[in-house]
Amino acid sequence: MEGFGHINGCHGLAERLRDRGHRVVFAIDKKFAGRLAPHGFEEEHMYSENSELPPGAVDPIFIMLNENGLLFAQEPIKVVEFCANAFVAMMGEVRQKDTQYKAVLDKVKPDVIVIDSYMSSPVLMKSGIPWVWLYSAGPLGTFNNDNLPPGWLGLPTNDGREKWTQLKIQIESIWKDLHKDVNEWMVSEGVDPLPSESNRFLHHFSKHLNIYMTPKELDYKELQPLAHNWHRVDGFVRTTHDTFEIPECLRNRQGKLVLLSMGSLGCAIVELMVRLTTILGKSKHRFIVNTGPLHDKYSLPDNMWGQPFLPQTAILPLVDLVLTHGGNNTVTETFYFGKPMLVLPLWADQYDNAQRLQESGLGLRLDPFRCTEEELLTSIDKLVNDSNLAQRMESIGDRIRDNNDKQIIAKRFEDLFIRNN
Repeated sequence: MEGFGHINGCHGLAERLRDRGHRVVFAIDKKFAGRLAPHGFEEEHMYSENSELPPGAVDPIFIMLNENGLLFAQEPIKVVEFCANAFVAMMGEVRQKDTQYKAVLDKVKPDVIVIDSYMSSPVLMKSGIPWVWLYSAGPLGTFNNDNLPPGWLGLPTNDGREKWTQLKIQIESIWKDLHKDVNEWMVSEGVDPLPSESNRFLHHFSKHLNIYMTPKELDYKELQPLAHNWHRVDGFVRTTHDTFEIPECLRNRQGKLVLLSMGSLGCAIVELMVRLTTILGKSKHRFIVNTGPLHDKYSLPDNMWGQPFLPQTAILPLVDLVLTHGGNNTVTETFYFGKPMLVLPLWADQYDNAQRLQESGLGLRLDPFRCTEEELLTSIDKLVNDSNLAQRMESIGDRIRDNNDKQIIAKRFEDLFIRNN
């Protein structure tokens, strides 16, 4: 997927494979060139319409998000409709790159392929090379179980089944045409049909290994038994050598230190960023802000410091609280460093992550478009002053940093090498 969260998750997995002596090659869009090579990985560049933006130009996707940002203030089911329409464009991009994948495979000759995408690629599916599906978004989108609510709506797991049934019917209808189009494309290219359990499934499941990312404390395992070829990981947090010092303008101010990060896409919605920073400007706490690609269109209050791009893994150990859109990569990174969260979801799996966090008693959820000033400021005060939650999250962070998720998965990869050589 062409997104920082997806690339960062794959980066974390790739580190352990690299450290065990394996050659790792990323097939990534040209606009991400140079992002992975410094970490000991090879890059093969793919091309799309936005691969060659002029220096200083803003990616058109950010302009589109800013112009249509209030779409995400609708009810989640309406946002699902918007996402389904966006996936139609994604299908065009996948088709455009499919022949490019063929050239990469011929050049690299990999032993195993790792795929992090919502949509299958015929070239990769029929390559004859063992492949692993890494689903780096929130896991509820991969499940189709009567014990669980439909994904991407942020529903409680103890909600009424009748409500789930009606919404599942709506969701199946929303994705029906796209599922049909993708499935016909797969079959026409000589690939097996897509999974038929749900129209939301636009990607095949791997017979070798499927990986999903969510901390154990947020997992649905008690409600969703999984097949032997599925494996949960707490997250694949990448190792970086980034450093960060608290800016001087915040260093000597009173108050807790809070990170505000609405993700690489969410921070492009200027009206939303202005709303949030205006309210947070009235807080007694200090804020580090991911200001995003349109940062020059608004200003930060005195209790804030921000940059268009932040070294998040270097900042997380320093803060007392994270305000986030709830993207799965940020959620797993925040758990890794043992920090409490207030989630302000915008779309898709972010709703589910926010709801699961709140119902697990490990954070709070608010609507970023509708929450009142009092609700937002009071929630922040509640979380930063909850010593029991801070201790619990610190303990969870210790557990995750001490576990061996990357090691286990790397061993599963090596088993694939052995079986196929």
